[in-house]
Amino acid sequence: MENNALRLLIPWDFTPVAENALKYAVKIGSLTTSATVELINVIESGGLFAKGKLSEKEAIEKLKEEFNRIKGTYGIEVKTTVMEGNIFHTISDHAADTNADLVIMGTHGIKGVQKLTGSWALKVIAGSSVPFLVVQDAPREKRVFEHVVMPLDFSFDEKAKLQWAIKVSVQYKSQIHIIIPNAFDAGVQKKVNYNLAFARKHLESYNIPYEIHSAGKGNKFQDEIINLAQDIEADLILIMTSGSLDFTDYVFGAQEQHVIANEAKIPVMCINQGT
Repeated sequence: MENNALRLLIPWDFTPVAENALKYAVKIGSLTTSATVELINVIESGGLFAKGKLSEKEAIEKLKEEFNRIKGTYGIEVKTTVMEGNIFHTISDHAADTNADLVIMGTHGIKGVQKLTGSWALKVIAGSSVPFLVVQDAPREKRVFEHVVMPLDFSFDEKAKLQWAIKVSVQYKSQIHIIIPNAFDAGVQKKVNYNLAFARKHLESYNIPYEIHSAGKGNKFQDEIINLAQDIEADLILIMTSGSLDFTDYVFGAQEQHVIANEAKIPVMCINQGT
């Protein structure tokens, strides 16, 4: 394997949404000169997720079967890893330890108990130094990341998100759709305008096509983001996520989880603040 190969990591729980994540990895890998794909299955050492799960031996045997099936179906060889731990930490820790470039994770959205305890996907992502691509459906057949929605607000961390928007656009020839909030405070609006000017300057320096959209008045910004993505049939939403979550976020839900688990099932790339 080449040292500069794109390293993709997929949390693997043998579900259809994990398979959709694999399909994204295959599609992304086919558009690069070299890519490696690793499947990681986490054996919970205790708690809610440990009940009814596979043993380490069972997981290893099942992953061997998956290796052969994936090779026959997609024509690629994947690396398989089984680790004992907690899904909320083990996946992001392993991604950092192996210098993964991107974690592609399938999710069912927010259903059942998650409405009370918050998005499990967001808990896995929080604090990760490696970006996550969260998907619900399989990728579209004839395109990937052609239209990308990028919310832009007053945060100082917006520059990190912009760097990833540029990377995605250069690699996949994407058009960036910037959406800015409707700010009622003059000081906040000034910061938004500064970030917008910065973004425009850098996008233009890379000859990246972009459009600017303003969120409507009186609506939640996260709802406006999803509405825009639906209207333009976006292939990706690119957001910043919280570097850490407290109990309140778990119970009532950080605003990011409403975008991540959007009912339109649009993939979301998550860049953690401060990384």
